[in-house]
Amino acid sequence: MPLSEASVILLGTGTSSGVPVLGCDCSVCTSTDPRDQRLRTSAALRFQDPDGHFREMLIDCGPDLRHQALRAGLRRCDGIFVTHHHVDHIYGLDEVRRFNALMKEPIDLFAEERTLDAIHRVYRHIFDAAKNLNPSFVAHVRTHRVTTDGSVSRMGIRATPIRLLHGKMPILGWRFDAVDASGAALNDLPGPFPFAWCTDCSAIPPESWPRLEGLRHLFLDMLRPRSHPTHFCLDESLAVAEKVAAKQTWFIHMSHDVAHAALEASLPSGIAPAYDGLVVSG
Repeated sequence: MPLSEASVILLGTGTSSGVPVLGCDCSVCTSTDPRDQRLRTSAALRFQDPDGHFREMLIDCGPDLRHQALRAGLRRCDGIFVTHHHVDHIYGLDEVRRFNALMKEPIDLFAEERTLDAIHRVYRHIFDAAKNLNPSFVAHVRTHRVTTDGSVSRMGIRATPIRLLHGKMPILGWRFDAVDASGAALNDLPGPFPFAWCTDCSAIPPESWPRLEGLRHLFLDMLRPRSHPTHFCLDESLAVAEKVAAKQTWFIHMSHDVAHAALEASLPSGIAPAYDGLVVSG
C-alpha cells in the first residue's frame, strides 16, 4: 500500500527572533493578522506509511517545539531531519523526550557531521547521561551522519540532503519523495510529494539544482525585502522560485519586515508566503 493522507504542517515560519520581536512596536509586530505571528521555522511531515501506521517526522527542532507540537497535535516523532546547528533550529531537542515516553522507542535524528558535533556538544546530558549528577528524564535520540552523496529511506519516504550556503556556512536542505519498496519515486501520488525544504540559505551551489527538479512544493527561505548577507531577500527568492519552477513555492523564515497580506497580494501565481499552522496536503 503506498503512502496516504500525507501533509506538511508548517510549525513555524519566522526568523531566529520570531515575530513579534521582543520590544518592537512596528506595524507587523503589532498586527492583528494571525499570519503575521511567526514562531521559529520548522515543519512536521504527517502520513500513513505503506503498512498503514500513522507517522510524524520533524524538519528541525527549534526552541518553540513544545508550543508548536501542542498546537499541531503532534503525538509522536518518527525521525528528525536537521538543516544546521543554529539555535533556532536545534534548541528544542529536549522536548522530544515526551515522544519517547509515548512511543517507548528511541528517535532517529539525521544531520551532517558538523551539525551532529554541535548537537552532541550542546546536549551532553542526553548523549552522555551516565555523567549526569542525578538520574533524570532525558530524550533518547540516535544520531545518524548523512552526506550529500546519499539519502535516507524509511517508512516509504526518501529524504535527500541538498547542499545550501547560509552565508559562508554550508548547511543542508532536504528533498522528500514518496517511494515504493524498490526505492522508485511515486511522484504521481496525491499529496505534497515531491517537496523540498530550503531554509536559511543565501546561495544554492550548481551541483544542488538537479535535486530541486520536478517539485510539487518548494519551501524557500525569504527573510525580508532588502538584501541580507546570509539569507535570500525577496528578489533573490523570486529568482530561485522561477528557476526551480515548482508547482507551488512557499516563502519561510520571514522577519518582521514582512507583512503577510501585503506580500501575498504582490506575488505572482504559484508563489505565496507560508504561515504558522498552514497544512499542505496536495
